[in-house]
Amino acid sequence: MNAAPKRKQDEHASEGKTPCPAQLTLSLIANKWSLGIIHALVITPSNTLRFGELMRLVGKITQRELTKQLREFEKSGLVMRTSYPEVPPRVEYRLTKLGLSLEGPVEALNDWAAEHGRAIIKNREKYSEQE
Repeated sequence: MNAAPKRKQDEHASEGKTPCPAQLTLSLIANKWSLGIIHALVITPSNTLRFGELMRLVGKITQRELTKQLREFEKSGLVMRTSYPEVPPRVEYRLTKLGLSLEGPVEALNDWAAEHGRAIIKNREKYSEQE
C-alpha cells in the first residue's frame, strides 16, 4: 500500500523552505477556539488566567481542545505557562509580549464581525434559498 501523500507544509519543511508567515499565522489563530482564548486573556487585566477560568470564559470548549490550543500558543511563543508547586497544583497562562501584540488585530476582527455579521448571515440564507 502507498503511504498517504505529504501535505504541502510538510513538503516545504523537508525541502528546507520557510513556511509562508501569513499561512503559518492564520493556521494558528483561524480556528474555532483560538480567537476566543486570546480574547479571554486580553480582556483580563493581568492577562493571566488559570485553566478553569479560561474554560469558563471561552465557553463550550473541551479540556482536550483547550489544552491542545494552549500548547500550540506556548510552542509559538504567544502564551507562557507557569506551573506552581502547590497542592492542589496551580497552572497559569499569560500572554507574552508577542501574544499581546494580537490585541489590536483580534479587536479589529471582532469589530468587523459585529458590524458585518448580520449581512453575512443574510447572504448565506439567501444563497441557501437559491440552491
